[in-house]
Amino acid sequence: MPELPEAETIARQLHRAMAGRTLGKVRLARTDIVHGDPRPLGKLLPGRRVASVSRRAKRVILCLDGGIELVFRLGMTGRMIVCQTDDPVEKHTHLRISIDETLNELRFCDARRFGGVWCLSDSKRFIGKPLGEVGLEPLDVKPATFRIALSRRRQIKALLMDQTVIAGLGNIYCDESLHAAGIHPLTRADTLNSDRASRLLRAIRMTLRKAIRFNGSTLMDYRDADGREGSFQKLHRVYQREGQPCGACRAPIRRIIAAGRSTFFCPKCQRKSRNTRTP
Repeated sequence: MPELPEAETIARQLHRAMAGRTLGKVRLARTDIVHGDPRPLGKLLPGRRVASVSRRAKRVILCLDGGIELVFRLGMTGRMIVCQTDDPVEKHTHLRISIDETLNELRFCDARRFGGVWCLSDSKRFIGKPLGEVGLEPLDVKPATFRIALSRRRQIKALLMDQTVIAGLGNIYCDESLHAAGIHPLTRADTLNSDRASRLLRAIRMTLRKAIRFNGSTLMDYRDADGREGSFQKLHRVYQREGQPCGACRAPIRRIIAAGRSTFFCPKCQRKSRNTRTP
């Protein structure tokens, strides 16, 4: 499932390819993936200039002139690629938008359809699913605000996975960040003192920035906007490495269930504390 580094990689690549360009013909294969403004995309988008492409949480946002935002939620298998208009169209391609004065188009593919497209404008009428609010950006949040967010009687892994609290983290980068901070995934968030909370925030930022440099992690479906795999999975220290030696201490990596997900950690580097529950 694409997380913050994958969405950031795609947003940066799309900004380079599309900022300042004008959108052209729209081909929509599935109308049920589009939410928000009730006007058809085929009438609303052509002729609009792309001011910028950015990211919020795990979402990629095309800011268009006229106050319109086209928000792509990648879900589990969503992909956004820029390719030539005459390239073969792969299965599960739901939306194609040509880029004027080029031979390219933007394609949105989503095999499992947990993602979608939200067209947000000044229109007061909306259709489809609500987009939903998201929490703090881990790359921008102030340390004091982050510590307040941790002051909940919740398991730290579950709290970090909650998109309404901290935006953009999923299973991969939660596990990698907790390992880098030396924190057991079942630790209660509100028991982390100021030093450990600050260490965790530094670990999260270090992990995310490094993953962005390597264009994210490809485990199954993820490809960047150029259609290439990410390479950060080669640097994972714990995620999906059950039984393999920890790079720091050589202890075997363990797998447990935390926050309803398979969770990987080093039992030596991430020791249990008094407030850590055994699964």
